[in-house]
Amino acid sequence: MKNPIPEIRIKDAWLLREAASVPLNELWGDGGSLRTDEEYAAITEAYQKAWKPFEQKILRAITDILGLSFRQNTIDVYIAPWFNAFSDPMVIGVVRKPDVFVDTLTHELIHRLLTDNTAVPHELFLLPVWEELFGKNHAFNTLVHIPVHAVHKAIYLDVLNKPKHLERDVTRCKDNKATDYIAAWDYVDKHGYLEIIEKLKASYKKLQAEQ
Repeated sequence: MKNPIPEIRIKDAWLLREAASVPLNELWGDGGSLRTDEEYAAITEAYQKAWKPFEQKILRAITDILGLSFRQNTIDVYIAPWFNAFSDPMVIGVVRKPDVFVDTLTHELIHRLLTDNTAVPHELFLLPVWEELFGKNHAFNTLVHIPVHAVHKAIYLDVLNKPKHLERDVTRCKDNKATDYIAAWDYVDKHGYLEIIEKLKASYKKLQAEQ
């Protein structure tokens, strides 16, 4: 039986924008105002249209690759300016082109599946497990991105057949001097994404059996 996949709802987070993006824009912006509600609605619609053709394929792939099911039936993705991307709550900024947004959302959904699935309690602290699998000498952001990057590499190469997107992802990390992310990509390249995925699957099966 296939692992169930959730509904993804991509929303213009106007309440979050009013509560947080406005003061962030005043703090970090160039003195100008935010875009209009209509402009943010159009950006959100562009992201929705870019994601929709890949939604089922990507969600099915990441659940099948890891042998895990999302705990939530519905995942809301909030779009707001002056935010980076993070997975819980799932918020993504508005500076990305639509096709880059698809890659970013995939990245965040992998984070969510790894940390909030039906195999293990959602409050389970996974860092010691990943230190055992990948080593204790990694920075926090490197350690948590080794499993994400391994699964995402499988999506790029074996599911979507988009090696250029993989190259773009790695290049962006280097351009942004995101050293922890680069270290995670280097680890995946050195140890092999398929081997890492097999270790992850075995670890979740073990954790599930111990519950």
